[in-house]
Amino acid sequence: MIDYLPILLLVALLAIGAPIYLALGLSALLGFYIADLPLLASAEIVYNSLTPFTLMAVPFFVITANLMTAGGISDALVKFARVWVGHLWGGLGVATILACAIFSAISGSSVATALAIGAISIPAMVAAGYDRGYAMGVTAAGGTLGILIPPSIPLILYGFITDQSVVALFSAALIPGLLAVLSLLVCAMLIARIKNYPRCPRASMAERLAALKQAAPSLFLPVMILGGIYGGIYTPTEAAIVSVVYSLVISQLFYRRMRLVEILRVMGKSMIDTSAIMIILAAAMLLGHYLSIVDLGFRVAAAVEAMGLEPMQFNLLIMAILLVLGMFMEATSMLLILVPMLLPAMVALGVNPVHFAVLFVIAMEIGLITPPIGMNLYVVTRAGQGALQDAIRGSLPYVGMLVLLALVVLAVPHTALWLPQWLGR
Repeated sequence: MIDYLPILLLVALLAIGAPIYLALGLSALLGFYIADLPLLASAEIVYNSLTPFTLMAVPFFVITANLMTAGGISDALVKFARVWVGHLWGGLGVATILACAIFSAISGSSVATALAIGAISIPAMVAAGYDRGYAMGVTAAGGTLGILIPPSIPLILYGFITDQSVVALFSAALIPGLLAVLSLLVCAMLIARIKNYPRCPRASMAERLAALKQAAPSLFLPVMILGGIYGGIYTPTEAAIVSVVYSLVISQLFYRRMRLVEILRVMGKSMIDTSAIMIILAAAMLLGHYLSIVDLGFRVAAAVEAMGLEPMQFNLLIMAILLVLGMFMEATSMLLILVPMLLPAMVALGVNPVHFAVLFVIAMEIGLITPPIGMNLYVVTRAGQGALQDAIRGSLPYVGMLVLLALVVLAVPHTALWLPQWLGR
């Protein structure tokens, strides 16, 4: 029973709202004390946890997301989408989702996507006569694409924890990511049609070509990142470095929005954002080291095996648990805490870890727009200067669409596994 005290402490600290890194770190140190492990070893474990080459992709994709926000790239994407699809029902909502999808294929971050696109699209939708709740809801939902459409920071972390190929994980998430975009578009258009929101005038071909010309440098970036990764030209980490250099170049040459002081400010913010991720990762790996010593993961696996679950039943059970936990836990923390515990059970039951990764990330998406902890809800509330309850109400239809997507990916594993198999990953 004493082996479970660190888990009980973790639950208690999370329940009272303690910072995630503190809850994980204190629980890990208690575990080290219980197991009579030398505390000096914790420093070595933390250091070794943060040095793998794969993890270098995280700070560079964070820098890319911040450069895109400050450098005018997100403005160009929103204008391009608005000019091309603004005449449809819910055209500005459709444009927001498409801009989020393109931004997601560069940044790997949901919060960055919702903030960058929302700061532009929400005021535009409100000014055009859209309900503020709709505007915030569609932006919050579109922002969730940031962690599903590759390159995805959570998928990089998942690959590191489970020793899976990041390229295989990226390719597995691509088709579900496109299905997510399609489902959100359909939902946005149906709501706009029911509420009879105004439609923008159809843009002329000259206006469309002008918007395309302005956005072309930004549109080429996801092609360059994903094409290079899937084509074997460079690794995800190298792609992240390329994306930083390219974002910096086009923000200076094409959009001319950043002076040296702004570049330094972006780098400083990126260091803070990356540190927040890395300190949680280090604390989670420290706790994971203790859990591996006491064989907690294998105890979980034995309990799951005793239930006689099939792989699909296991995935469905975990998805249900994740949907509940996503209401109360931050998405990245949920991944770092739960995946190490569930990994032995996945292996024992023969669950495909790549398929499971996609399901896990979709559950994380849903958690980003479900109260009370849904981060995207707070981001769009700030960007749209609205009320939290309006953002929650506007997001609810998209929660339903993402749950439906999760069930489709669960029932048809080939939606996630076909592309990695075709690419030989």
